[in-house]
Amino acid sequence: MTGVQAVTLDIDRTLCEYRRSTADLLATAFDEVGVAPFFTAAEYHDRMFRYVPRTDTKAELREACFADLAEERGHDRAVGRRVAAVHTRLRDHRAVEPLPGARAAVETLAERYPLAVVTNGAPEIQAPKLDALGLSGVFETVVHAGYDTLAKPDPAPFLDALDVLGTAAPATVHVGDSSDDVLGADAAGMRTAWLRTEAERDATGRPGTRPHFELDSMRDLVDPPWE
Repeated sequence: MTGVQAVTLDIDRTLCEYRRSTADLLATAFDEVGVAPFFTAAEYHDRMFRYVPRTDTKAELREACFADLAEERGHDRAVGRRVAAVHTRLRDHRAVEPLPGARAAVETLAERYPLAVVTNGAPEIQAPKLDALGLSGVFETVVHAGYDTLAKPDPAPFLDALDVLGTAAPATVHVGDSSDDVLGADAAGMRTAWLRTEAERDATGRPGTRPHFELDSMRDLVDPPWE
């Protein structure tokens, strides 16, 4: 398969991951507040984007979300806000590690194609990650899905990236670890490369998840499978 003219990439669990997971930070936050855990990291992630329209920062989003979760689980809303405050204090968005092969992959791809990022994340969170990775100046654009546009798997953020890159969807490959990456990019008409991380290794993804390529590691992109 040839004719690729540009590549877009996800950030979280594609280019990098936090040194401390959300689950780990929540466990510490619940412990500091002195309350038994009343929601999981997955439950938080599943509902977080509904708070974007009515909050200005990720700290405010987390506070509103955790307060609602606390109330739903029989706690005072203030308990949720205290858990959120601890989580915010502990989270360092520069404390990330590149996935194995990620830097080499980006360097290789950047020599051949214009690159862009399509990420479900706020600018205040994702910019420090790219800076810490030394990748701030590599990309033609960074589309913050859920903030600049609708969140993935909606095709809107991918279409925004294509507008900036100036390439046709079928000539552009998106690389990401989530079913949302595959479904959203596919809906935009792009080719897709699904990074099957350890967490995804035995998963089949959402119905309709049919990537053009599957990657075992970001190292696979040093010799791109579409070339």
